[in-house]
Amino acid sequence: MSHEILMSVENGLLRVAQIEDAQLTSLQAAPMGQTAGEGPSLIGQIYLGQVERVVPRLQAAFVDIGMERAGFLGAREARALLPGSDRETPIEDCVQDGDTVLVQITRPPHGDKGAQITADVTLPGRAVVLAPCRSRIAVSRQIEDEAERTRLADLAGAIRDGKEGDGLDVEGMDGPAGWVIRTAAIGMQGADMAADMASVAAQWESLLAQAEDCEPPAVLYQDLGPIEKALRDLVRAQTTAVVMEDAQSLAQAKAFAGAHMPAALALLQASDKGEILFDRYDVAGQLAQALSNRVNLASGGWLMIETTEAMTTIDVNSGSDTADARGVNLAAAQAIGAQLRLRALGGLVAIDFIDMSDAADNEAVLAALEASFEGDKNPVRIGPMSEFGVVEMTRRRDVMSLAEAMRQRSQSRQSDSE
Repeated sequence: MSHEILMSVENGLLRVAQIEDAQLTSLQAAPMGQTAGEGPSLIGQIYLGQVERVVPRLQAAFVDIGMERAGFLGAREARALLPGSDRETPIEDCVQDGDTVLVQITRPPHGDKGAQITADVTLPGRAVVLAPCRSRIAVSRQIEDEAERTRLADLAGAIRDGKEGDGLDVEGMDGPAGWVIRTAAIGMQGADMAADMASVAAQWESLLAQAEDCEPPAVLYQDLGPIEKALRDLVRAQTTAVVMEDAQSLAQAKAFAGAHMPAALALLQASDKGEILFDRYDVAGQLAQALSNRVNLASGGWLMIETTEAMTTIDVNSGSDTADARGVNLAAAQAIGAQLRLRALGGLVAIDFIDMSDAADNEAVLAALEASFEGDKNPVRIGPMSEFGVVEMTRRRDVMSLAEAMRQRSQSRQSDSE
């Protein structure tokens, strides 16, 4: 499978399209030079916050992180602060009013809701992620080869514990800090991984020193710029090209790749002179389909996708599909993962499948739905199917939705023309 990344900057908005075998599979957008306190780019930022109040009946705490609305810290996300806690540990055992806490944004403010935050702070590198509130070495689920998973976990453990090199003395909440191995580590050898781990560890120590010298609320860490972040997070072993539409973006990408991921330098290239980059592979046409509420399936059925502030609903319709309910639902389930990724939709999703009476059919559809998210880097949780054929699921949202990105692009164009 070929994998290309196309980057285009227009009206101050970076659009990043991922193309697999000529098909648009993902489009992300982020304003260039977006400031703190705005939009999905906040995800991953680390703050020194102060607990305003703990609300036991909600099993949540509200934390001042310097925004208009306090951050929302749920009990599950707060338990990282208490070594030995379990799934039943109440929020009031983890934090108290007035506590100073290190937290990270997992979902940006939206509407009248404040940012969702976690105390399970992580710090990303190119190939690894430092997880100070954990203790084990974990491997990304997108690395499927078991032998490689074992090799990478053993290698990272040896580097951390000093069995290979000098070791990394990063103290976590309950012993040595944990690490997560990213897909970029595939094939990586000891020296390169050790260098990446050491770089992240040094950044963490600097962050802690900064926290000692300031008063809450304060921003302690902001992620890379959108071009650099796209390179770090999206380039993988199957990537054949990263094409940039303007010279400034290409120079910026080359500078980052040269310093942090030299193997990617050979992938970077400029678009053809005078070319509208997103005309390649008819990205514009594929975008138009992705912005439509109705998705026609090859089988003859179709999906109706509606998004509100609270949730996304997907209604499965048989249309001209002559298959039975199981067949229609299987075709729909296989398409839903790709649609949510392409549209960059997250949060709560309710899927109304066609009713089926056989429990085995329900399980088959749920399995197909889960399989449709293979390769999705965003965590997904899928609930059981109700007696009415409804499945509730969640998908973490980490970028601006496709519809929001296109609206912002339109607003930028309108502003520039005024």
